[in-house]
Amino acid sequence: MTYNNSVLIGNWSEERLKNEYEFKLFLRKRDRRELLLQRSRTLFSNLLSERPLAISGTYVLYGFNVQVVASDMPASSKMVGGKKQHGLAMSILVMDRQVDYMQNITDGCLMTLSPITTPCCRNTFVIISAKNEKDRGSKMKYGHEFLLRAENYGDPNAPPLYVRYTPSSTPSPADRMPLRLSAVKDSNCRFTTLPLLPCDRLEGLGTPVKTGARLIIKNCVSDTSLCVMNQNWMQTFFGPECGVNCRDYTDIHGRFTAENVFTLVSDVETKTKD
Repeated sequence: MTYNNSVLIGNWSEERLKNEYEFKLFLRKRDRRELLLQRSRTLFSNLLSERPLAISGTYVLYGFNVQVVASDMPASSKMVGGKKQHGLAMSILVMDRQVDYMQNITDGCLMTLSPITTPCCRNTFVIISAKNEKDRGSKMKYGHEFLLRAENYGDPNAPPLYVRYTPSSTPSPADRMPLRLSAVKDSNCRFTTLPLLPCDRLEGLGTPVKTGARLIIKNCVSDTSLCVMNQNWMQTFFGPECGVNCRDYTDIHGRFTAENVFTLVSDVETKTKD
């Protein structure tokens, strides 16, 4: 079989038309901001844009932004400057496979604990009183129920999303991550706080919660404490992060261990001191 010049020209024309089509497709995706690089930049811009914490003084106030930080847990296994970095902030996670169709927080997003503790859109929540959602400025107290509402700054008209714990009715895997954002506001979204020391719990109920105080956060339905899944680290779109669950970790004396110890950070000055 022999090939003449017309066959070579035909192959060249086909390749040229194919390249032109792919280039036009690239330009159309670029103009529509559908390229993966553009989607990734939009996602980072929406979720990692810094949000200043409202200075609420000594106490945690309803209606203000807070961070839920596990201040006693190591942020990584590596030493930085001869010291271990501590502090994991509860954050909203968008998986890398969801970048193609999701550039902001939405119903069903997982909750994780991230070493990134700088206040930003994905790790700040508005603390809402479960008794009166319009309450703003009053002090939050131990034993009172509250909600954690995530703010969608990219779409102010989006429905509110709440941190929700889904209890398991059957034995579940140890790495199950049941905390997600939900548009359904039910009793599973309600949490409460307890003083860290057992000797302070009876007298401490009803007293205001101080900013940066170490405390226990319990889910009102399961009556289990928010905890760090320190053995469940994973690589995410934002770097290595670990899971968060509701489970009680106690020592032989019945005291909660570091996995259950959290702080509600709503004051930049307090966060800097810690």
